[in-house]
Amino acid sequence: MRGMKLQVGIGSLEELDYYLGEGADELYCGLYSIPNHVEGARNFSAPAEVIAAGERARRAGRKLFFAANEVHKELLGRTAETIKELVEGGIDGVIIKDLALLDALREKKVRTHYILSTLSYCMNAETLAFYSGYGIKRVALPEQLAPAEARELLRNPYGVQAEVFLKHRECCINYNGLCFLDCHGGLTTFCKRPFRTGKDEYRMAGPGAAERLAELYDYHRLGVEVLKVGRSPVKEASRLIFREARQIAALLGLGLPKERFVARALRIKAGFDALYRYLGKTI
Repeated sequence: MRGMKLQVGIGSLEELDYYLGEGADELYCGLYSIPNHVEGARNFSAPAEVIAAGERARRAGRKLFFAANEVHKELLGRTAETIKELVEGGIDGVIIKDLALLDALREKKVRTHYILSTLSYCMNAETLAFYSGYGIKRVALPEQLAPAEARELLRNPYGVQAEVFLKHRECCINYNGLCFLDCHGGLTTFCKRPFRTGKDEYRMAGPGAAERLAELYDYHRLGVEVLKVGRSPVKEASRLIFREARQIAALLGLGLPKERFVARALRIKAGFDALYRYLGKTI
């Protein structure tokens, strides 16, 4: 049984070279001039830099995608023109959320490998059928969609593939992109902070690591081919998450029963927990 391909976000040629050396199968990036949702993430400064990164990835036999998730009206035309330039420059595809942008790109006859962003919240087969008409080749499954709920998406007749985030490390408890909690103003994500009422402590409910890893096992068995690592504002954190994802993806390829996979994946996680704690003290 095969493991999962690894896709990781980058913000510079230095990061590109690092992840190529670490075995990434796919990479994605953004531009500072085009909003792409991740606050504080590192991005490239100009289209020429993205095109150069795409050429370097292609020489290594890997793929580079461009993320254009947040497009408001004033930027729509410029974003479509930029994507056209990048596609003509040889990048492998575009991660996209906005339906108006898809319309604009169709009008410009921009044909490329479109990946529907997790922020589009494609939650059912009917929605996927709609987007497939725009040439979507892959869907990033919404973080709130359980494997059993994703089954109808994964068994679609359109040939649309799927990817998932490493959700025991990177997952928004609320609806990612639609939540207005102050997630970036403090040292920890707002919804993960403990709150005290007298002697009691409250934390926002969410699945634990074992449940998330069991979901990943089920996603893999259902045919999800790509495991995605996001762009942390702290590049060392992204590197740790990628290294952990690489070990867990390889573990999936061993064909273990679910219980054994989860147990071994939790041991991998425990080893990385100590590294995250150390990183937290040094950044």
